[in-house]
Amino acid sequence: MLQKKWVLSMALVASLSFMTGCSATAEPEAAPASSSAAVEAAPSDAASPTPDLAGVPEIVATVNGEEITKADFTRIYEGQFAQVLQQAQLSGQELDQGQLRKQTAEGLVNTELLIQQAAKKKVFATSKDLDAALADVAKSNDMDAKEFLATMDAQGLNEDAVRAQLKTQLEVERLISKEVGDFRPSEKETKAAYQVVLDQFKKQATTDKDATKDAPKAPSYKTMKPELEQQLKLQKEAAAVKDYVAVLRKDAKVTMNM
Repeated sequence: MLQKKWVLSMALVASLSFMTGCSATAEPEAAPASSSAAVEAAPSDAASPTPDLAGVPEIVATVNGEEITKADFTRIYEGQFAQVLQQAQLSGQELDQGQLRKQTAEGLVNTELLIQQAAKKKVFATSKDLDAALADVAKSNDMDAKEFLATMDAQGLNEDAVRAQLKTQLEVERLISKEVGDFRPSEKETKAAYQVVLDQFKKQATTDKDATKDAPKAPSYKTMKPELEQQLKLQKEAAAVKDYVAVLRKDAKVTMNM
């Protein structure tokens, strides 16, 4: 069987991971405020940490008889490591890899539970669905489907593997939409999130001694609105998915080896 359970979008696995360690709310504390500006302002560190997989067992966990292997874990952990490290550095915190490993393992267990539930609920994606999803993924990477498949093949995933991965992702996304629902933020919530962005820019300007009139300014509300709406939607959805997965875990046989 293809390693279908580890091919869901990293955002989903990450959200299921970090939801185990903190409760999500609709508060826009992590709004994508000046994400590009913040990255530019982040100091470079030649001695940045690297992924530490010491102590990760060959079988990380078992979910209703399905094994999560070290190889499965490693792909997700290494894939999200750079982003998580950057977020920690931007917030001035030291990355706790022990905690990150635990959260990643929990996220993978939760993801497997969703995959199994999608099969139980007979949520399926058709060949037509896969063609459309493949075209969308290719377009998001500024390629056509043929170019995208060639790129993936060079990375060790042939067309059958890519389609299997897309199929799993589509089915889980549809399960979530069916069982959890679609959450759309209100205009009030979106404007509150934008105010957080403005406050962050103001704080940066007042604390930066070298700030000048050429310092970056916050994008307009109109410009940021789609990004803010998407983030708020994901926050609400993540909170609901956490509750849904918690119900699934009550009836599941899960063995954690980390």
